[in-house]
Parts: sequence; structure tokens; C-alpha cells
Amino acid sequence: MPKVAIFFSIAFLSTVLTSSYAFTSGDMIFEESIPKQIEFNSGIIKIDPDFFVENNFKRYLIFGTNLQNSSFFKNNSSYGIRSDGGFFYVATLSKNSASSLISQGYSVIEDFKLDFHSTDKDLIDASRIAQISRSDIAQKNYGVTGNGTTIAIIDTGVDFSNPDIQHSLARDDKNHPIMLDPDGQGIILTNATFFAFIDKDQLIRNYSKPIPPALTSSTYVTKQGVFLDISQGGKGTEISIYNSFFPQLGSSIIFNGTLSEDMKIGQDSRNYIKSKSGVYHLGIIYQGALEGPLARIQVVPVLVVDSLISGVYDTIIPDLSTSWEDYTRFDLEKGQEPNYDFDFTDERPIVLGSGKEFLVYDSNNDGKNDFSAGTFGAQVLDVYGVMQNKTAYIDDTLKAVSGTLLPALDPDGKFFGLMTDFIGHGTSTTATITSRGIETYDIYNNTKRFSITGVAPDAKIIPVKALWFGDTVYGWLWAAGFDNIEYEWKFTGKPRVDIISNSWGVSNFPSLKAPPGMDILSLILSVLVTPHSLDDDYPGVTIVSSAGNSGPGYGTIGLPTASPYGISVGATTNNVFVGYGPFKDQPRFGNTTSNYNEVVDFSSRGPGVIGDPKPDLMSIGAYGFTPSNILKLEKDSSDESFSLFGGTSMAAPIVSGSIAVLIEGMKKQSQDIDPFTIKNILMSTATDLKNDPFTQGSGLVNVSSALDYVNGKDGLFIVYNDASHRNIKKILDPVIDKVNSTAIGFERFQLPSSSIPMTSWFAGHLFPGERSSATFTIVNPSENEIIISVVPKKLSLITKTEFSGTTIVQQQDSILNKSGIYTPNYIKLSDVKQHSTLSEFFDEKDPIPDDSSLMILNVNFLFDAFMNKASDVYADDFKIASLYLYDWLDNNNDTKITSNELSLVNRAGSWGTVQELRVTDPNEKFEGTPLVGVYPVPTRFSYWLGDTKMNSTSMDYTLSASYYQKEKWSVIWSESQTITVPPKDVATVDMTLVAPTDLQTGVYQGFLTFEGEKHLVNTPVSFVIKQLVDQNDSTVIIHGKQSDDVLYGNGYVKGAFDMANRYMAGDWRQYYFGIQDESINSAAIELSWTSDDTNIAVFVMDPFGQIVQTNVPSGVFGHFLEWPSLDWLGTSIFSQGGGFFPVKNKDNTSTVLYVPINQIGTYTLLIHSTLFGGNSTTEPITLAAKFTNISSQIEQVETEFELNDSILKDDSNIIYKTKIIPDDSVVSDLSFNLGITIGLIVGATIGITILFIIRQKHEEKLNKVY
Repeated sequence: MPKVAIFFSIAFLSTVLTSSYAFTSGDMIFEESIPKQIEFNSGIIKIDPDFFVENNFKRYLIFGTNLQNSSFFKNNSSYGIRSDGGFFYVATLSKNSASSLISQGYSVIEDFKLDFHSTDKDLIDASRIAQISRSDIAQKNYGVTGNGTTIAIIDTGVDFSNPDIQHSLARDDKNHPIMLDPDGQGIILTNATFFAFIDKDQLIRNYSKPIPPALTSSTYVTKQGVFLDISQGGKGTEISIYNSFFPQLGSSIIFNGTLSEDMKIGQDSRNYIKSKSGVYHLGIIYQGALEGPLARIQVVPVLVVDSLISGVYDTIIPDLSTSWEDYTRFDLEKGQEPNYDFDFTDERPIVLGSGKEFLVYDSNNDGKNDFSAGTFGAQVLDVYGVMQNKTAYIDDTLKAVSGTLLPALDPDGKFFGLMTDFIGHGTSTTATITSRGIETYDIYNNTKRFSITGVAPDAKIIPVKALWFGDTVYGWLWAAGFDNIEYEWKFTGKPRVDIISNSWGVSNFPSLKAPPGMDILSLILSVLVTPHSLDDDYPGVTIVSSAGNSGPGYGTIGLPTASPYGISVGATTNNVFVGYGPFKDQPRFGNTTSNYNEVVDFSSRGPGVIGDPKPDLMSIGAYGFTPSNILKLEKDSSDESFSLFGGTSMAAPIVSGSIAVLIEGMKKQSQDIDPFTIKNILMSTATDLKNDPFTQGSGLVNVSSALDYVNGKDGLFIVYNDASHRNIKKILDPVIDKVNSTAIGFERFQLPSSSIPMTSWFAGHLFPGERSSATFTIVNPSENEIIISVVPKKLSLITKTEFSGTTIVQQQDSILNKSGIYTPNYIKLSDVKQHSTLSEFFDEKDPIPDDSSLMILNVNFLFDAFMNKASDVYADDFKIASLYLYDWLDNNNDTKITSNELSLVNRAGSWGTVQELRVTDPNEKFEGTPLVGVYPVPTRFSYWLGDTKMNSTSMDYTLSASYYQKEKWSVIWSESQTITVPPKDVATVDMTLVAPTDLQTGVYQGFLTFEGEKHLVNTPVSFVIKQLVDQNDSTVIIHGKQSDDVLYGNGYVKGAFDMANRYMAGDWRQYYFGIQDESINSAAIELSWTSDDTNIAVFVMDPFGQIVQTNVPSGVFGHFLEWPSLDWLGTSIFSQGGGFFPVKNKDNTSTVLYVPINQIGTYTLLIHSTLFGGNSTTEPITLAAKFTNISSQIEQVETEFELNDSILKDDSNIIYKTKIIPDDSVVSDLSFNLGITIGLIVGATIGITILFIIRQKHEEKLNKVY
């Protein structure tokens, strides 16, 4: 195979098949995740071994306004919407077909998989979920457990086999399970038919005459019983099987397999499995996982019968005992054969509505099931249009049009729907909410048994299986109460669920040509949340989304969680993982589980491009335990059915469960419920984590406090304002107006003009000196008046101290002195007395400033120390070091640090040059001595191959400690600083934000604190400063600044890239330019920084939120692979897509780009620090831009455009202000702009060439390794 072809093969497979779990944080690497070799054959059925190979098909999203070839889309699309205004389809096509559509003018985007955001007295609940969310107190005080609420889990599916969650499956009025599979994976074909001759006495007889036409075979009776004649004289029976792995693997959606063993359906002619019609249907469930711990194929023979009414099929009977033997055959000793029985008579018939639709099996009769094949009764979308295939066995099987939502069981017996989750992510998400805590688990392998209780154990779950971007919209709309009728979405009159929970996101936003928040998925989410947005009777639905695992950089919230109207949730710590599994006997994790509720380093942060405060709330993300699928890989396995779960994937369902509990409480009080009331209550009752708004939102969700408010407890109140929606709508309306709503099936698609109450205050986009006002309403539900003080606050740096050191690799602990077990380099402040400033804050008597409410620790390394740039293959040789903070109690007073004396407070780890951890109220977190640990990972790592097994070496580092406190924020003025709210009444207060005239363009954040005697509300506040550009030929210079502040600020970026993370990882900043001169049609922009090893990607958005320019265009990669940008390395076995290559089109410390401007309005510059030099924790960014007109209509005038080198360099004496230099007498130098264009082209060409070379070298190395 040519090397170029090899490159594209590797890139495609790594992009599609990479795991999306969140447990790759620095040194927390659970195991070598080299993909397992999947065995697609089975002892039950024979298939073509060449069928499951890489194919030429991909899923595409296709839309436009002029549907010229409707028959093509009808025959080839999965599902779609069309109207007079346009159309939208999801289709599976070859690359050639997709290219042909592009050439015809259609908009074609490759669909892609979602990123799932996962990472003395006995402890009763091992996970502490109920304790930290305070749902245990809510249940105790108010008797609320989520009863009467329904949550849609949009995820990898749900396996309900664990007894702790079986009860939570939602059911309709017939007791049928409610489950949706818009991915189309769960179709089980059962169209092989077997004729039985049953006489008038209901005895099965052998039949010697020809069987009726169109039937597959017949049954026969012997002394051994009644059998389906499958062998048919030795030739076997060919059976159609649905390919649930398509389009990832397999050359078609249907494939054939051959069965050769007859299957038993009765003991004798009188005692047999009854079929009223005498026609038995047989099929094969062929499913499994291609990655993860359950990467294996599961094959289950299944019989379908009409047990009550002839011709109406109502019962399935899976041969789970045979399937178990096949699934565990790899565990057999050499020479042993699986004990297949091919017998349906010893299996349990499953009927819809019985409440026992779970395909589970107890292999050893110990009362605990060991095997699960999913849950019967899912409605599956005919995604791939197999029902329209004119091949006889398909057309006769399902007889449905493309995009049909199939019934859970075909009454003709030819198919049924199955819900599965072999990845496990959706199951853990569900268990986080609804686990009853009745099962017990030996979590720490020390014989102590623990329960695991969810937030809302009585809530009901509707699983919606959506692994692909294109299927999430269908799942959302269906869950929100819409049906797809004649290519339009029609509201049924009532949402199917109360809450939609999303523990996933999309990182590679450039592929969608819009930034998070302004992309189509975020817009749909915003509209779905908002009442009356899609229909007069539509009440809106609460949608919760995980913020993402791309922190600690700012601006890392992806889509759709950047939607300003949904609830986005960040992650906090929960150190229950210490002592469990791979964390046991590891000195760096300490010896206790007592600490929790710190912000996790990987939790994604705001702001998005809109500029509103995000995330909204926080909850557990590192980590917790959840009940899991009961499926075992080995017959004698002692593994218990629980798993460690984490990431913001866990935080989101905790908030969803909290909302379920809140809704039940509100119903008990007969209170009105809508998505914004729910959000405002939760944000107004959250616990402050003392971080900034772009990190924590309002704080940690506290459902007990929320219920206190609902029940009118004295002193509780909530706060909301009338301005945020108005300001957001002003920005989003032009974006939404550009959406062809009829093309996606809606006659109405808009944000309402009426006021919507929101706790967070987004003051909008302002020019320096402008004002923004809001009226805040304070609601007092209690019997007594409340006196509240209002104070605007922001976090300010008190002091920052630092010192330098060198790592010592492979140090051992005196207690856990084992091979391969190493300790961090501990830093006692008494050992660094020469660093006098640092010792002032880390001496044992007074280690932390008294007034500090937040401590941030950073450790940074030079890029040259982190990555071996001399390696033959880029990113093939890393040295990694992580950061830990402990509470050290020297129990024996020997002054020697041992792991059994350490309690982990927080940790940070990434594949990057800067690590960051945070501690809230640090003066309250240490009983003993604060102790820092810098842990040098003992071996080197490769982006491509993982652990190279080569010993690491020492690195120089700088450790810094930053201390913050809240102080008054002078930009906000209140008409009154004290407000009295009467009992059971409301009060209002007007607030005005005045944008200082000296602020440079960017986003600014702070809080409005409403404080009563018994309650405090943290209202996040943010606003955008735009740079006014109202004259043609204006030069704008925005000076960077070297900042000690590691919180979000303008004029600099901080070190936050992570090669093991996702595309959004890094640090992002925004610049806003308000173009008010209609003659301006172009801009030339240069950004510069200080370190040769830093790399900056730039994206420019027009007023409609569309990406119109970038310095890292995807080029051929985008065309062939939907590569988001040229500098991206793609995913690998060990990375989810956080790897970047330095692509620079000017020099090592600057980049240039030319921007087309076609209208007045706000143009947004979004910059991304994809690589960071590591010389310090932050690095200044300077921007120089010229806005001009280069139209050929204008007479060319000789001019000169100079960028003074001195203004592009860091200068500590500079006053950092923005300058506009008008020049009315000149027109832009075309040669200068031409030079920029040529530079871009040359730079892109060089980058592509280098990346090809790198990939080819990488392939050569792979060939050597494997």
C-alpha cells in the first residue's frame, strides 16, 4: 500500500475508534490501551472472515435549499427533513458520492462520533454522591427521591442488567419499556422462518410434504425432542444478520451467516414452545464492542413466537446459555470445547410488558447474573435505510421507509429492537442518578461491603442511544415531545421527559464552521430549552450538559454545552478512588479518602465566544463508583459489577438527578416548573467554591438547599435578572436568522422576545465607556422578611511566590518499597529556606495568608524538557510530571515523610508543560503541614505508542503558589446596597455596569454577591469589550502583558495544553472588533508571542458566527478526513485528540492572516494556545491589525504599512492600552496583503508536507513495533 494511503488509513481509524473516557490525566494511566484483536467469528455461526474490514462508507450530514435529486436522497439517506425552504439529511455514502454532492453545491459535513466526558466507621455509600449533592438530606427532610420524574440519557445506551438500576427503566401505560436508538444499532433481524405441522390436538408432527413457499425450513420430532431443521442435510441455513458496527466496519449493513446446528424447541410432540401459527422465527443477535474492557463480539440465537394470537408475534426467547459458552470460550484450556446446548426450552421467554425484558443469565445458579445481552423493547430508527433495499429478504423483512422509527417488536415477527451498552458510559451515567444502593460491593478488596446510592433513585430513565453527532438532534427532539411526521417535526403536546442529560460533547468545532455556542447543535439546544420557541404550546425542557474534560485552560467548553440556555456542569474532586484498584499502594495518592469538593484540573472552563458566564454549576467528576453491566468475560471471574466513573460525564447526571429531586419537591408544593426556574433555583442555592465564574459558575450544586427554598425555609431566597436573555438574544438572533429552520423541519425556530429570568448576568457586548443595566429580582418564599446586602466582587491576586527545583526520578517510599512503585519529590518548605519569600507562606506555623480564599499551585517546565525535539518522529518522546498537594500529619514525629501519613487534597496532571491545581479556603484544609509533591513519571511516553518503557530523566521546574481573595469590583453600581424583601414577596434592585474606558477588547468576569443572614447567592457576571473600528485604514495595536495572574485575563494566555486530551484543550482568548465603516472589506492581522515553542491557532468569526478565516486551514485534510485544522495531529491510541504540531506562517513567534470583511458588525478573533513554551505560567500576546478596503474599484495609492518591531516585544514599561491609528490619506498596500496571502499558502504547504513526513516516519516505526 502506498504510504499516503497508509497515512489516511491510520488517521481514519484512530479518529473513529479512539476511546473517549476521561481517565488519561497525566500520570493516571490505567493500563496499556492498545486495541485488542477482535475475533468476529463464532462457534455458533460462520461468517465471511473478510466481511469486517475497513470500508469506503461514512456518515454525512447534508443540507441545502434546492433539492435537485430527491430520489437519490430518498434511497440513500438514513433520515431527513425537507420542505419548500430547504432540506437536511443524514446519509451513509461513499467518499466519491459525498464529493459529487459537494461539487453540485450541497453542504456536506462528515458526521462524527461524540466525545463522552467521562474521567473508624464503615463508609455506607462508597461513592458519596448523595452526600456531596446533599440529596440524602433532601430525602430525609422532604421525602423526595425523584419520584414521578423522567430523564432522557443521551449516551452510549444503557444496560439495565444490574439490579441496582433495573427498576429505573421508564415504561408506558402498557408497561412496555421506553427506549430509543436513533443510531440504528439495535435492530435484530428474525426473518428466518421454520414451519411446524401442528395437528388439531396441538401435537407437533413430522411433515414429509414440501413446506409452504417463502419459508426457510421446517421442524422435526425425534426421541430427543422437537428441533428446528437448521442443518438441512448438512448444507446449513443461511441467515440474515444486521451489522450493528456499520459504517465503522463491514462492507454493508446486512451480512449473511451460516448456522449448522439444529436447535431444540420442545421436549416432545406435546411439550414444546408454542407458536399459534406454526411458524417459528429465528435470528441472531450479533453485537459487542470494538474498544474498552468489553471489546468482544456477542452472538445470541433468538427465537420469536406468536404465543397467543396466530400471526401476531409477542415473545422472544434468547438462547443465553449457548451465547455464554461462546462468549467465554477464550477462557477455556487448550483442547477444550464450549458446551453449546442449542436449546431454547431451558431459556426464559421474554414478553413486552412483563417487566422482565432484560436478557440476563446466571451461569452457575448462584443467584447473581453473569451475562447480559441488553434489554428487549427498544424503538430503533432505520438509520441506514435497509428497509428500502429492494433485495427481497430485506424488503420483505421490515417494509419500512428510510428513517422510520420501528416498533419495539414487529407483529409479523421479522425484527425487534434491543438496547445495549457495551461501552458502559451510559450505564454509569444512569447509575449515578438512579442506583438504589441495595447491592453491596467489595470496593477496596478488603472484605468490607459498600453500597452505591444515586442522587434520585426513584427517577425513571429513558435511554437514547446516540454515538454520532447526527443522531443527537433526533434524540433530543423526540425526548422533548416531537415526532417526525412527513419530514417535519410536530410537537405532540407534551415532552416525553422532564430532563435531558448529555454527558458528551463535540471538540472539533472547526469542522462545523462555527464556534461553540453559535454552532447549529448549540442553537438547537438553546431553542429546545426555551418555552414557546418551537410551538405555542411547547413548555421547553431542562437540558443538562457536561462542561467537558479539556481544562485547566479557559475557553475550553465545547459544544453543545456552550449554549447559554442549557445547564453546563463542571467537575469537582471526590477522593474515594484512593486505595482502589490501580490506585492501591501507590504513594502519590496518599492514604485517605477524606478530601473532596475541590475543582478538578481537567474540568473545562468558560467563556465561550458569546462571552456569557459558563459553566453554570459544579459536581463530582474525580471520581465516584457506579453499578455497572453485570457482564463477565471469564466463567470463574470474581469481578463485581461496579466501576470507577468520572469526568464531567459524572457531574452532569448528578445535576440531572438533583433536578429530578427538585422537580418532585416543587410538584409537592404545587409550584410552576419551567427550565429557567429550575436553573435559577439551583444556581441561587449552590455552594460557593471560591473560584472565578469561568471556572465554577455559581458553585457546587446543593439540592438540599434548593429544597429548603422550595419549602420556604427561613432566610433562603433566589435571584434572577431581566437583562441576560435580552443581551444574549441580541447576539444570537442574527445567527439564528441564518438558520434555514424549515430545512430542519421547523416552521418556527426562534428565541422569544418576552423576558426570561436568568441568575447569571451577561451584560452584553460593550464599547469602552458604555453602560449596561439589569433589574434583579429577589424572591423570598419564607414567612419572615430578609435583609440582603449587594456587593459586586471579583477575585484578586494577593501574592504569588515561586522557587525552582529539579526532579529526581524513581524515588521510593520507605513503607511501600516495591519495584516500580515511586514517590513524588516532596517539597517541605523548611528545606527551601533560601527561598525566603516562599517560606513565609509555607512555614509550618503560618503556611497560607489568612485572607486567602483560593490557592492555585502551578508547576511549569521548559518545552525542551517536556518533548525531545530531536526525536525522529514528532511527539514520540515525552517526559511527564504531575503535581500533588497533601495534608501531612507526622504521626510519629520523626520528621520523615511516608505515604501512610499523607492525605491527598488535590492533584493535577497532563501531557503538557504546565500543571495546575486549586484549593478552596486553603486555611481550612490542613490539619498538619501543607506538602507539595512533584511526581516525575518514571518512564517516557509517546503520543503514538504510549509508554515507551524507557527510563525518564530529571527536569528543571518552577513551582509557584498564587493566593486570591474576593474584593470589591468597581465596574458595577447598585441603586441600593441593602434590600429588604417582605415575607412571601419579591423585591427588585437596579444594577448598572459601566465599562471602564481603558479596558482592551476581551471578556471580563466577576460576581454579584447577594448576602443575607442565613444565605448567600453568587451571581456570575461577565461582559465583552469590543474594539471600535469606525474608520477605514485604521491600525489597531493591542499590547500583550506579562501577568503573574493565572486566572482568566486579557493580553496573555496561560500554559494549559494537554497532548493526551481533546481538541479543545489549551487556553483560548477572544478579541472583538466592532466594524462600523461599511467601506472596510478586509483586515490584515498579526499576532505575536515570546516563546519559540509556543504555537497559536487563530479563528475569525463574522457577525453571523461563521468561521471566515484561520491561520491553520485544514486544507486537503479537511476535504478527505474532516480534519478541523492543519496543526492537529489527530487522535491516537493514547490521546483523544489534544496533540498539535507547530504550524507557523511567519516566524517562530508570530503569525499573520488576512480576513475578508463583508458587512458591518462584530468580528471575533478566537485564539488557541495549542503548544506552550513553559518558560512561565503565562505568556503575553500582542495583536496588530489594519482594517482597510482593497476593492479594485478604488484607485491604488502608494502607501506604507509598518509594524514596529518594538511594539511586538514584551516591555515591562509599556502601559497596556489599545491604540487606533487612523490614516485617511492612504489605502492598504496590496503587495503587503498579497505577501500575507502567499505566506499563508506557503506556510500551509510546508505544514502539510512536514505532517506527511511525520506520519510516514510514524508508520515506519509502527511497522517495527508491531
